[in-house]
Amino acid sequence: MARLLGGKRYPANSGRRIDVESDRLICQVKHRRTLSLAQLEALAIELDELGRTQNKLGIVCIKRRAGRGYQTPRLIVMIEAVWCLINPLIEETA
Repeated sequence: MARLLGGKRYPANSGRRIDVESDRLICQVKHRRTLSLAQLEALAIELDELGRTQNKLGIVCIKRRAGRGYQTPRLIVMIEAVWCLINPLIEETA
């Protein structure tokens, strides 16, 4: 994720609330077998609020553990307000 976001990865044992940080984004990465929609929503809100304190956008990356030998895609999750702010950034690079 750090490479994808062009940021720096913080080790899991660093005690930080974020796992990856770039110039514009902070991200928490979760490797989970299950995660409820309510938990995912709470994480996205928490990262948005934390990002705002650092003048950055907060996102969550989820990688489901389906079991050995089963590949699963990463999901990038954000609240609508973050999408509305990030969308112009995407259009600038297109």
